[in-house]
Amino acid sequence: MTIKEWLTPGLFDVNVILVTIMINWTLYAIVSNFLEDFHVPVRVQTINYAAVTVICLAYGLLVLLHLAGVLENRPTLYPNRYDFMLMGNERALACIIAGLVVGGPLGYAVGPRRGWRIGLGALAVLGEGLIALFTVLWILAQE
Repeated sequence: MTIKEWLTPGLFDVNVILVTIMINWTLYAIVSNFLEDFHVPVRVQTINYAAVTVICLAYGLLVLLHLAGVLENRPTLYPNRYDFMLMGNERALACIIAGLVVGGPLGYAVGPRRGWRIGLGALAVLGEGLIALFTVLWILAQE
C-alpha cells in the first residue's frame, strides 16, 4: 500500500500545517536563545512560547472532545482507532488563531521573566512532541 492510498486528503493538510508551524515556531524561538546573530528580544521569545503552548492546548482540547464523543470523527479511507486525532483544516486553523490571539498577549504580559519563558518553552516542546506522537500513532495504526 502506498502512502497516497492510506493518507486521507485532509490529514496531510492538517498535520503539515499545524505541526510544522508549531515545530518551526518553537525551534526558531529556542535557537534564538543561543544564537546572538538573531537578536530576538526576550519578550518576543516569550510570546512565541506562549502562542505555541496555547496552540497545543487547543489541539489537546479538541482531542479530548473527540474522545468524549462531543465531536464526530472525520471519515477516513482506512479507519483506525486513532481517528479521533484528525480535526480538519478549519479546526487546525482555529487552534493556530487561538494561539495567536490568546498566547500572544499572555506572552507579552509575562514579558522577560526567565522562569516563565523557560516554563512556556518546555510546555511548547512537550505539546509539540505529543502531537507528533499522535501523528505517528495514526500513521502506524493503518491496517
